[in-house]
Amino acid sequence: MVSNSEMNSQDIHNDAIIVDMHAHPSLKLSLFNRMLTSRFRVSRSFDPFSVRTDFTRLEDGSVNFLLSSVYAPEQGIKEECKYMKALKYVMPRKWKKIFNRSPFDVTMEMLDAMENAVDKAGAKSPDPAKAKMITSVTELEAAVQHFPDGPIGIIHCLEGAHCLEGKIENLETFFERGVAYLTLAHFYANEAVNPTFPYPESVQKAGCFKGGRDLALGLTKFGEEVVEKMVELGMILDICHCTPVARRRIFDIVANRSPIIASHVGAYEINPSPYNLRDEEIKKIADSGGTTAVIFMNYWLMPHETKRGLNFISRTIEQFVKAGGIDHVSIGTDFDGFTDPPDDLKHSGELPKLTERLITDGFSVEHIGKILGANALRVLREGWKKTE
Repeated sequence: MVSNSEMNSQDIHNDAIIVDMHAHPSLKLSLFNRMLTSRFRVSRSFDPFSVRTDFTRLEDGSVNFLLSSVYAPEQGIKEECKYMKALKYVMPRKWKKIFNRSPFDVTMEMLDAMENAVDKAGAKSPDPAKAKMITSVTELEAAVQHFPDGPIGIIHCLEGAHCLEGKIENLETFFERGVAYLTLAHFYANEAVNPTFPYPESVQKAGCFKGGRDLALGLTKFGEEVVEKMVELGMILDICHCTPVARRRIFDIVANRSPIIASHVGAYEINPSPYNLRDEEIKKIADSGGTTAVIFMNYWLMPHETKRGLNFISRTIEQFVKAGGIDHVSIGTDFDGFTDPPDDLKHSGELPKLTERLITDGFSVEHIGKILGANALRVLREGWKKTE
């Protein structure tokens, strides 16, 4: 094994397979028509129109696989903030496409849009193509064989079981479409599960987004059916945004039959928010064979928010390792999910900064490789059963 002293940080970064388990380029593509082949300005402050995971920045950061989370905006967004309804007149066509159609149809269209964007990126790029859709574990294995020279592999995942509309057959449709995992909860209660409170204080302005969430509620009967079906199908289950009660029930149902993930989360022991995971939950994810992925958003990472958060990303990784072991820790940036990332790691092109910090904090080359992508890759191989 090569020691840290024999390689510089960029070499170590480039030699690792890098997997971002959760990001939202599809939101910027579908809502704002952002072309993912272009490089957009990225500000240090919250900017909903910026793109932090365009294909160029992914390439700059040596990202090999991106789990592209498709999220159909929930009806509760416009109900919880009356000012959002002004968008009905500012962008009427987009409003109708999002809020006047079923979440299932919106989700399917967003999946189409992401696939088309990847195809166009491949057509414009020299051989090998810059990006390629991965819709099965068979295609994933083929892509790994081309490391490090292959295109960026884009893998579908979904956020929020509202997209199922209470129908198990819709889950099956998404699985056959090539969706690797489903994040059951999101901002609002859906037919399957109840969520934790999602909104930072910084967006609770003018009476908007202040509604409470009942953390004593968990999975519904339909939610339990969804969990069982996901295990049967081989679609990976993501517990992020679920209430602690729902998470406990999911652990009981799944046990070690299938890897469970938390795709973008912080550590409760560092920042005691109900959204973040306690040590015993991180251990249960590890026992399932899954992985816990650190989110790149200061609000969830630290108890007293500051602008620079790379140190808290590293601290959170250390806590995840302490609780679940080095084989069960990953990264899930949540870039482009209308989040405000740390100023010192604000887009995918800056991921080498994390590698440098992990070296500084004493992680070995082998362990850095596991955190950056090897653990996530193992979970995809073991938990995702779509083969064709």
